[in-house]
Amino acid sequence: MSGTSSNMTLANVFTAARFVLIPLFGFLWLRGQGVQALVVFLIAVLTDILDGFIARYFHQFSRLGAILDPAADKVLLLVGYVVGALVHAIPVWLAVFVIGRDVVVAIGAGLFAWVWRGRHDPEDWRPSRIGKYTMFIQSFAVALALFVDVVRPAGGRAWLQVILMMTAMMTLCSGIQYVLIGLRALGRGAAAKGAS
Repeated sequence: MSGTSSNMTLANVFTAARFVLIPLFGFLWLRGQGVQALVVFLIAVLTDILDGFIARYFHQFSRLGAILDPAADKVLLLVGYVVGALVHAIPVWLAVFVIGRDVVVAIGAGLFAWVWRGRHDPEDWRPSRIGKYTMFIQSFAVALALFVDVVRPAGGRAWLQVILMMTAMMTLCSGIQYVLIGLRALGRGAAAKGAS
């Protein structure tokens, strides 16, 4: 099957399903129905795996999917950290740190794209390796916090604290890296404008 730009793909159906599951996951966890929240969270993660597999295996790539898939991942993390902080499964300071970093990066990228539209290298906005690792550990931290909150395994809190600190450090490193990438791209844009 050849690649397609159509927005009506099976991969996008799974991504859309994730958007439906996210508020349900947050609602259940907030209501103290941790087991059900964990099940819904795992199903949401499964849809993420499936839409990526389907897009790659059947070449079902689309512009809509390129926007919706990372957006769904970010919304799932946003809900996970907000609700996790509200139920005291995740420290409030970490939730603010993770969400704040994403807000700063999003605002910076948006402003740069607006000011230097058409004069920047698309490579500047691709996720870095550190950014991908950060996304993974942020997601793992939510999953582990939910698991510990529900199952309460022996030693679970100690392991969770380690993962939460690693999450904070990776979030800081990736935030600094994206700021440096933005400054470098800004320099390129200024040079291109001066040369035109």
